[in-house]
Parts: sequence; C-alpha cells; structure tokens
Amino acid sequence: MPSLIDKSGNIAYLGQMSLANFVDWLVTFCLGAIVTLSALLLGGVRPDTHVLLLPLFACLMVLHGLWLAVEQEQPKRLSYVPVFFLPLVAWIWVNVTWVSPTAWRGWYELIYALEAVIFLWVLVNNVRTRAHLWVLISIAISPAAYAVFIGFYQFFQNPSQLVNAYAEYGLTLSPQFLGQATGSFADPNSFAAFLLILLPSLLIAGLVPRLPVILRVLCLYVGVMLGISIFLTQLFWPLVILLIILLILPWACFLSPAHRVYGSLLGVSLFAIGVLAQLFFSPQFKTRAVQAMSAEGEAVRLVLWQEALEITLDAPISGVGGGSFSAEFEQSERQSLGKLPMTPHNDYLLILSEYGILGAVLFLLPSLLVVWCAIRNWRAEPGRVKLNNAKGTIMPLTKYFLLIGLASVLSFALCLFSSFIFYTPVLTLYGVLFFSMLVKSSFKRRLRIPHGGWMRLGYLCLGLVLAVGFYSISASRIQSQALELHARQRLDQIVEQRVHVSGNTDLLDEVIELYEAAILLDPDNVDAWIGLSASICQQFYRNPANYQAIGARASGYAQRAIELSETYWMGWAQLGIAQGLGGNDTEAEAALARALELAPNNCNAHYYWAAYVSHFKERRSEALESAQRALDINPNHRAASKLQQKLRIL
Repeated sequence: MPSLIDKSGNIAYLGQMSLANFVDWLVTFCLGAIVTLSALLLGGVRPDTHVLLLPLFACLMVLHGLWLAVEQEQPKRLSYVPVFFLPLVAWIWVNVTWVSPTAWRGWYELIYALEAVIFLWVLVNNVRTRAHLWVLISIAISPAAYAVFIGFYQFFQNPSQLVNAYAEYGLTLSPQFLGQATGSFADPNSFAAFLLILLPSLLIAGLVPRLPVILRVLCLYVGVMLGISIFLTQLFWPLVILLIILLILPWACFLSPAHRVYGSLLGVSLFAIGVLAQLFFSPQFKTRAVQAMSAEGEAVRLVLWQEALEITLDAPISGVGGGSFSAEFEQSERQSLGKLPMTPHNDYLLILSEYGILGAVLFLLPSLLVVWCAIRNWRAEPGRVKLNNAKGTIMPLTKYFLLIGLASVLSFALCLFSSFIFYTPVLTLYGVLFFSMLVKSSFKRRLRIPHGGWMRLGYLCLGLVLAVGFYSISASRIQSQALELHARQRLDQIVEQRVHVSGNTDLLDEVIELYEAAILLDPDNVDAWIGLSASICQQFYRNPANYQAIGARASGYAQRAIELSETYWMGWAQLGIAQGLGGNDTEAEAALARALELAPNNCNAHYYWAAYVSHFKERRSEALESAQRALDINPNHRAASKLQQKLRIL
C-alpha cells in the first residue's frame, strides 16, 4: 500500500507534514468557525450572541502567536497591508476616548473594528496554501444553505420563524418583518446584504471555466437560490444592486463580446421575470412597493442621509464622535422620526458623521489602494490558459481568485450605501474575507520580523497577552451591553403589562439586578445608569409612601448618567422624572426643560414634558400642545395619545 506521505514530507492536499502547517490548519478552521457561528447567531448583531464569539477571537490570536513561534521560515515574512488600517483603529480609539459624547456606544464600534483588523491580519498572514483558502471559502459559503432554507420557510410556511440565537431568553421576530425572509438573521436588510456579498462568488464559480463541471452546476444552482431569496426579502434596494451585478458580471467572466452581451441580457431577463413573478403572485410586494416610497418605508434613507450630511458639516474633520449618530439624530433640530435609527443606513455617511473626513480617508485610502492594485494585476493576468493533457482552456488561478475577490468586494461596497454593514459583524467579516483574497493575490509578504529562538517564545507570549487583553477589555463591555438590552426589554414589558402595579415584585427586582450587573461590568455605560434609575422609579407603585427616598435614589443614578454624558437628553429626562417623583418640582422642571432643549424634535421629550406640566391645572393647554407635538412626530405614540385623551376629558 503506497504511503500517504511522499519523500518530501508532504501529505496530499493537506500539505507539509510539520507543526507549523498543522497550526495553520487550526487557524483556518478557527477563522471558519468565527464566520460560520457569526452567520448562524443572527449575524452577531445582538451583544448576548456576540459574547460567544469573543473567545474565538482570543483563540485565533493565540494560534497566530503559536504559528509564528513554530514556523521555520527564514527570514520570517508577514504582509504589511493590514498595517495600513492601524491608523484607522488608532483614530477610532482617540475619537471614542476624547471626542465622542456617547463613548460607551463608541466602544462597541471600536471592538468591531478591532475584530475586523484581527481577522484581516491573521487571514492575510496565515492560510498559506491554496488548500487552506479553498477550505475556508467552502466553510464561509456553507451557512448560506441554512440561511436560504430558513428564508424559504419564513416566506412560505411560518413568517414568525426565528433561528436559535443561543440567548438566555426567548427572542421573537419584529412584527414589521413578518412576511419577509430574514434567513439566519432577524432583519431582512442584513439577510439581503449577506446574500448579495456571497452571490458574485457563486456565479463566477459557475460561469468561469475552472472547477469541474458538476461543481459549476452546483454553484449556479446555489446562486439561483440566493437570487430568489433576495426577492423573498421583499426589499427594493437589494434589487438595484442585484441588477448591477447581473449586468456587470458577464463582462468579467466571458472573453467573447457576444457572450458578454448575451450574458447581460440573460441576467436582465431573469431579473425581470423575478420582478414580474412578485407582482403577479405576491400581493405584499405591491403593498411594500407603495410603502417603500414613503417615509415609513425605504425612502426613509433620504431623511437619514440628509441628516447624516448635516451632522458631518457640524464637525467635518473629526466627526461628532464614535457611536453618537443615534444620539445626534435624537437631538436633531432639523429632522424627526417616530422610530429612531441606530445608523443612517449608509456606512460611508456613518463614518463621515462620526469620525469625520479624517476617518473616511483612513478607511478609504488603503482600501482603494488594494483594489487598484488588484485590478491592475487582474488585467495583467492572461484570460485563459491551456493545461497539459487536458482539453479546452481554464482561467488562471490567480486571476480566478482576483475576480472573485473584486466582484464580492464591489458588491460589499455597494451594500455599504444602503445598509448597516458595520453594525452586523458577520457582514464585515465576509467583506474582510474577500478583501484578503485581493491582498494575498496582489501583494507579497515583505515585512521581515526576527526569527531567533527567544523571539519565537516572545511571539507566543505576545499572542497570549494580546488575546487576554482584548478579551478582558471587550467581554466586559459587550456583556454589559447585553445585560442592559435584556433589562431594558424586560422593563418595557413590565411597564406595558403593568406587572409592577399588580403586586408581583420579583420581576422588577430581577430587572434592577440586571442593571446593577451591567454597571459593575461597565461603570461608564450611561444607558445602564438611566435604566437603573427608571426601574427604581417603578418601585413607587410598591410603596407610594416612600416616594421621597425612591426619588432621591433614582435621581442619584440619573445624575451619574449626566456626569458621564452632559449632552445626552435621556439623562436629563430621567433626572426630571426622578426629581418629580421625589416632589422636587423646581429641579424636575429644569431637568425636563433641558431635555427638551437638547431634543426639540423628539416625541418622547415632548411627551415627558406634557406629562409633567399636566399635573398643573393652569398649564393644561401647554400640556395638550406638547402631547400633540409628540403625536405629530410619532402618530403611533400610545402613551402620548392616552395623555391627550385624558387632558381633553378633564
């Protein structure tokens, strides 16, 4: 029986029989595990599911340090391209630390940026052979099958079906997304972006002669399923990007001008058939088409983009601060929406508004440099080559990888215009995956590092130190965010169902404990301090006679939130509520007035003011006016509507 190991010490497909190659395979599977779990855990968008991913990033750093220690290459060479993005990470840290008024939210963006840079650094410098890269690509594409299956099931069977997020409590799909495919995500926008980023690679694998015929047919089939799933999201911005992909891709895949034209015509025809099928067989599609043009639909992006540009003009160089777009929009004097956004649904404008022109240059300059070099190398490669003892021609492997990387990066860049990619970690990681293909195919590893005996031990120790440091800093903040989000949702549910009024005190006590745990993990989490103050205020219904002590305690927590962020309107609003509960009318009115001054177009700020002044008979007309203003901003504000009805009756 022939040996699996040849005379050079190589194993078929697996590569060199060495410890370094074994560690490199472990790195490859760790990268694949991060991508796969991120895609299956709602895209890693929720902090409680993202907590599960942090140990994998720490493990990845340790494995990379171990690989540097055992790799026998002399001299050791690494890629210098990831270094180009270190100034961006440094600027985000400086911006969050000294510029941002919402630093606790900016830290989440900094953590996501660090994860992306770690992923890029390891992927570019490890995954040394074609076998490693093919395995990683296969692992990365595999979650699409599960996501598409769930998407079809949601659309045709159970619209409320939601994948298991491995959270400590049950999650339900938002009612506004019922009838739309969300796949392994909880949002159709993220699902559509996920499909659009993967689609070009599958179409190229099917159209370009490189793989065996059976694999090409399989890739085309999966690509068609992804295209159908994009239609099932019932969104319109992905259709625009899909049309662009179908028009451009044949010109890169085929050599003959006739084949390029026919390919584009076929793509447009299939696109038209999909749109017509939706119009004839999906009544919801027509309804959503009408809604998409309104401020309640996808046209809301125009409002968000306009405000993001205005915010950018307020601080064009440095930006208004990391993680602060949502707070700035809440406190805008120019725009108002009933449902407040976390991002402008355009990540270019998100970077401009939060990190200014400096942040945009530090992000775009190295990215465009890599893309330009990749395009130049792609054009320099021959279109087809003939293999020995084989019929026909195939595309060279380097050109093949460059084409997949360029097409997927183009799709990723287009998605940045219309969605919140950077707030969905898995989408960022997929963009980094295809971007790294451009780096590996266009740049040689020229960054030399020492390779002595003591340096090998130093690399391992450095990997361990960086892994422990990254995890300890990131995990506490992400876990604090997860607990705060859980507590906020529980508190909203308790107040809505009036459980705290019925006498069941255990649920409210659990919420208070969650907020306290969140503050212990991250004492700078302003949202947790505000939530703790709000939950303490609900204890009034348990013991009304103790209103002064309850108000004083809640005021102290709200005051702490203001000390951390003096310009955040919610802190002042909560202070006003707490002071009013404690009977301090003068302090309460001053705090609520400050909140209204900071957020003149916020429906909740007007409602809080109306609720306060409604206690004074001589100011009933002022209360009615503020309640009406809250309803003008958000007609679905139930509390403001009830208050208005009460004031009219009285």
